[in-house]
Amino acid sequence: MFIPIPILIFSGAIFLLLLALVLRSQRGRDPLLGGQPSAYRPVPTRHGGPADAPVSVLPPEVEAEVRALLAAGRKIEAIKRARDATHMGLKETKDMVEALK
Repeated sequence: MFIPIPILIFSGAIFLLLLALVLRSQRGRDPLLGGQPSAYRPVPTRHGGPADAPVSVLPPEVEAEVRALLAAGRKIEAIKRARDATHMGLKETKDMVEALK
């Protein structure tokens, strides 16, 4: 039985592509292959702009300190102070502080 070489190459490439897709989907579920188990996956967060940032997360005294630092032109220190109080990520804290302006 004779099968032309281009057909063999094409079918081999398709086979390897399908095999890679199957292994990739399995890797996401198996922690031994570099994926995380579903119980440990991080919760997806929304990345909105400053308008979406929650302003009411700060305690009133910290919010007053942050506003005073912003008024003095010390934005980086204001972000540090807000981040220490809320334990949020840098981007979320920066967006929240910018929303306080």
